[in-house]
Amino acid sequence: MQTKKFTILIVDDTPGNIAILHSVLRDEYKIKAAPNGERALTLARQDPPPDLILLDIMMPEMDGYEVCQQLKADPHTAEIPIIFVSSKNEAIDESQGLALGAIDYITKPIKPMVVQARVRTHLKLWQMQVELEQKNKALEEAAKLRDDVEQIMRHDLKTPLNSIIVLPNILRLSNTLSEADNKILIHIEQAGRKMLEMINRSLDLYKMEIGTYPLTAEPLNILPILSTAAREAALAVTGKQWCMRLHEQPVEDHNEFWVIAEEMLCYPMFYNLIQNAFEASPTKGTVEIDITQNKPWAEIRITNDGIVPESIHNKFFDKYVTFGKKTGTGLGTYSAKLCAETQNGKISMSSLDGKRTCITVCLPISANN
Repeated sequence: MQTKKFTILIVDDTPGNIAILHSVLRDEYKIKAAPNGERALTLARQDPPPDLILLDIMMPEMDGYEVCQQLKADPHTAEIPIIFVSSKNEAIDESQGLALGAIDYITKPIKPMVVQARVRTHLKLWQMQVELEQKNKALEEAAKLRDDVEQIMRHDLKTPLNSIIVLPNILRLSNTLSEADNKILIHIEQAGRKMLEMINRSLDLYKMEIGTYPLTAEPLNILPILSTAAREAALAVTGKQWCMRLHEQPVEDHNEFWVIAEEMLCYPMFYNLIQNAFEASPTKGTVEIDITQNKPWAEIRITNDGIVPESIHNKFFDKYVTFGKKTGTGLGTYSAKLCAETQNGKISMSSLDGKRTCITVCLPISANN
């Protein structure tokens, strides 16, 4: 079977820079080149699109940041990996580029071995991500075959995920990474581990459904779990905020609030609920997390602007029920309900003043409080 030859689009207003990158990459990849942002957008939108884009930042008329922003806003090109190319003496804002969706930076003058290693690694990661998405889709279609699903998830998905987690360590061996590069690798590792954890957790949903999940409940400080879940969920959205209050006061680092629960169930439960709240809230909206004591319960309320239609109130936590998300599976709130009830807790949804939605999770309170 012949291996696909990836296509790389080089975007630079200086012909000499294009020539250098072309000479470095031409033996392994198909090369397309664009001298400006407009031409880059045209080539990127062709079918098939390029597999990766090397994008110069400082260009006249339309700079690299604007090109990246337009590519990420177009569904046809949004998933194409983008690596920014910049000169060491250029005043660049790496955080801005990463926030726009770029995956890496390469500095000029070009070092051939570094460019080849970065391009090869990111294409491998992108290819693995595509394979994971394809396999996830196949799993959803065959979900009724639980034994087969479990076998595929334990082996076919974990194998490429383990590769994703290991590859950053291989890239670090070059000893040429900047601080920004290391931050990107840390993010890749964390994302891979989180997906691995989610796969492991999904295998437990069936056990929770039939009541055979081996619960390990113990005193647990819920505040750091809520903070971590909120921070991680916020990474996937822009222009939205969150705040957390304990007994109507802002949570401080020294605060504690103890429940009887299992950490491995609490994190995915609250992550799903907070993520849903972010997605349902309008731009510049704030998700509020309030923790109070109402013996024998610890109450955690997650509130966001926006309402759930009356027609699905009674089936909000049912399996496969979704609202307002084109790609939603309808399993997020259902799994949250299973997690709460498995921990001897309960969960409910209510509308506030017809303008806001509040999810309340009740967990057994700990004597440590």
